[in-house]
Amino acid sequence: MVSDTKPVSIAQIGCGYWGPNLLRNLASHQGYKLVALVEKREARRAYVAAQYPGVRLYDDVASVLSDPDISALVVATPAATHFALTAAAIKAGKHVLVEKPLATCVADADRLIELADRQGSVLMAGHTFLYHDAVHELRRMLLDDFLGQNFYMHSQRLNLGQLRSDVNVWWNLAPHDLSILCFLAGDRMPRSISASGTAFLQPGIEDVVTATLVWDDGLTAFVHVSWLDPAKVRRLTIVGSRRMVVYDDMSDYKITVLDKGFDHLPHIGENMDFDDGPMVRFEQREGGIHKPYLRMREPLRNEIDHFRECIATGQEPRTGGRHARWVVALLEAGQQSIKAGGSPIALSPPV
Repeated sequence: MVSDTKPVSIAQIGCGYWGPNLLRNLASHQGYKLVALVEKREARRAYVAAQYPGVRLYDDVASVLSDPDISALVVATPAATHFALTAAAIKAGKHVLVEKPLATCVADADRLIELADRQGSVLMAGHTFLYHDAVHELRRMLLDDFLGQNFYMHSQRLNLGQLRSDVNVWWNLAPHDLSILCFLAGDRMPRSISASGTAFLQPGIEDVVTATLVWDDGLTAFVHVSWLDPAKVRRLTIVGSRRMVVYDDMSDYKITVLDKGFDHLPHIGENMDFDDGPMVRFEQREGGIHKPYLRMREPLRNEIDHFRECIATGQEPRTGGRHARWVVALLEAGQQSIKAGGSPIALSPPV
């Protein structure tokens, strides 16, 4: 652990699509001292040199791994490299924030968790939406029973592009939704997952996937991810017995609460018994629509804050090894289901 006040010396590995956002937050945060960046591409190193002239630049990781003054590392590289880089960083005595997913298989995720526990390092995955104020408002509504019984949830993460060739759309986009859904289900893993996908543009790389998650208590969630839809959609809907709520990350008003659904109407049966017999009557309810004000902070900033706090206190991160492993397990099982033509895959009890 380090002091609550002394800045944590930190280095970042990788500066691709998401890397500049991480660098911006690390460089401007009083709790960190951004020391170095590792990036193989000369053009990206030149970009960092122009934006952050005091940051040391390397083209390999050996220099930052062997530097005893660097306490923490951020791994922002392609998913296939996460395990090896994170394992090397932990063995070097560093705290690690690694972008999602933690690893590309459960076995590797387990190895990283065991290694971090043994070394006493903070291991945290960058599931940024669990640091989003709107997602926490959804969880509050569920915990307060504001929506009534949670019937089901469905998420859509759609756009035209960005096509990837290293992973399919399931591994690229679904980690966000799987992370959110486990969080909203009360930090619980589903008991099973089934998924189907189609590769339209690149053989063997699915660009459209749909999945169904089922929990032990019957809660169900549906996930739809695509690189081939005409509009960018980032939406999650929760259908409750009392109210419904839509979280639209593309809207200025992130959350919309709808007081609508069906009410069960009591009726008199033949024997003068209320609600006796097969005749069940419902009345559709159309109530008001409410868009609550939320104090919105940058989720990535919240995530960086939380990583710093965990380094200082030794606490388990919100998106630490256990949560990150759940997401990897769901991704792996979902991929198995896709290959099996959509057959449900049972998930092992969570660790």
